[in-house]
Amino acid sequence: MNAPVKILDGQALEDAIGVLETRALIRAHLEYEHQYEHLADAIDPLQESAEASGLVAAIGQDRVQQIIAKPFARFRDIVAAEIAAEFMTELEPDLPNDYALCLVREWELSDERDRWKWTGEMPPALPVAPPERATYRTPQSTIDAFVFVLGTGDVERLSAWLALHPADAPHLLRFYEGQHARA
Repeated sequence: MNAPVKILDGQALEDAIGVLETRALIRAHLEYEHQYEHLADAIDPLQESAEASGLVAAIGQDRVQQIIAKPFARFRDIVAAEIAAEFMTELEPDLPNDYALCLVREWELSDERDRWKWTGEMPPALPVAPPERATYRTPQSTIDAFVFVLGTGDVERLSAWLALHPADAPHLLRFYEGQHARA
């Protein structure tokens, strides 16, 4: 917009605010009745009008947005209440207010691991599971080193090397036997 901004004061300012409030209420109601395809179609003309009338310059953009938003928020609350009322009747209308708590209590009372939370009993002792033993597997680098030492043909060096790798010796023996069985 290239026109100079009008500076409102006094009665003109009050009238401009009143007009904006009324137009916002009308557009909010029309939006509630689905007369606009997009919310922006209802709001953008209000903003443009506030700028053109000098209201934005007089009271500030934040205050203009508050005036515009107030009736839209009211109708959004109405829609939310309508939706809640519609779905609450479709769900269980006779549910008590503490239904979730009652359901959790029922589940925990039927489970002997959780019953103590409601009965005052001592919690059950948790069974101590034996620690899982990780199965050892000879690393490929150790197998490669074994093949190298074996390839040197030095029996003493091979014996000394195997003495340093006692956990790997049974697997390496099977590996050796498997290699010579193929040959």
